[in-house]
Amino acid sequence: MKLSNSLKEKLFYILKRLIQIPTENPPGKTKEIVNFLVDEVFLEDEGFHNEVISHIENGIELHNLVTKIGTGKNKIFLSGHFDVVPAGDPYKWIYPPFSAKLVNGKVHGRGSADMKGGLTSLIGVMKLLNSDTTFLNNFELVFLGTADEETGMSGSFKLAERGYMNNAELLIIAEPTNLNIGIAEKGLLWVTLKLYGKSAHGSMPNEGINAIEGALKIIPQLYECLDKKENTILGRSTLNIGKIIGGTKINIVPDYSELEVDFRLIPEQQQEALINKLKLIESESCSIELEITKDHPALQSDLNYPFIKNLEKISNSKYIGLSYATDAAQYVDPNNPIPFVIFGPGNPNSIHKINECVSLENVYKATELLTNALLQTFIK
Repeated sequence: MKLSNSLKEKLFYILKRLIQIPTENPPGKTKEIVNFLVDEVFLEDEGFHNEVISHIENGIELHNLVTKIGTGKNKIFLSGHFDVVPAGDPYKWIYPPFSAKLVNGKVHGRGSADMKGGLTSLIGVMKLLNSDTTFLNNFELVFLGTADEETGMSGSFKLAERGYMNNAELLIIAEPTNLNIGIAEKGLLWVTLKLYGKSAHGSMPNEGINAIEGALKIIPQLYECLDKKENTILGRSTLNIGKIIGGTKINIVPDYSELEVDFRLIPEQQQEALINKLKLIESESCSIELEITKDHPALQSDLNYPFIKNLEKISNSKYIGLSYATDAAQYVDPNNPIPFVIFGPGNPNSIHKINECVSLENVYKATELLTNALLQTFIK
């Protein structure tokens, strides 16, 4: 299938509107963007069935959208998130961050690549396949638009909790991959280590127990907790010590400190084993308390799944792994995984930065490649 010029114009309009509706997280409000899609894009009289699912997160009402077409038993899910990271200082941008200005074939704005360009490509897939009765008689195509992916993934958690992934045949997530085929993503484990020492006057450090020094001394043990295994797609597990808290004044021996550590894990690194190793970390002088603040599983899809092979064939794209988690972490059970692909327009090296942009042509191309791979796989 090819996009007609009229559908290209429609998708360009949709992309501009998606960018122009601010969905910065925080606060992550998505009501306006959901209303736009229901009122102007996924029209009921065109056969789309919409369900708006709201939930409260940190005292704020957030909105998710589930849109369905087709009557088949097996379901194919197209997933994307509505929220974007904050734009920051608008004066640092070449073009205003919510202008959606088209320059030299690229649409500029916060969220253009991550991931409103991807959302637009999925909308294009829904529009194209809505005219294919053979496909719709055999499958149900479900668009999942979520809130809060950038902060806590509470939107995708709520949808998964409600059972929307039941009878899933395939999951496609349109995160920016530069049209490469993401077939794996690292897991996430956020850990806080709290160290307790003893305060004293800064001129008499021997009278106290310095909790900051205690934190520094255990850092090598953190690295020793990681296995040396390597994944062919994702490489090795990593850690980043992202935050250190401690001390009240220069002339007081600190009696408390914290290390906040961000682990990114390959499937071969068992989270439970890592946590058990972390519990064994010892300090010569301080007592240590361990707190797990967030965890998501590492995931890897089946390279031999027909849709993945067909997408590779028609796109000439390479397989990649993602170093970060996506909504797939909420949708896919690592113990009984469904096939999934992360594939979308946008350069992952430019996201979360000023002057974010996405190639309009790649938005169109992503739509066509995904649609044709679906048809080749499921309608022979």
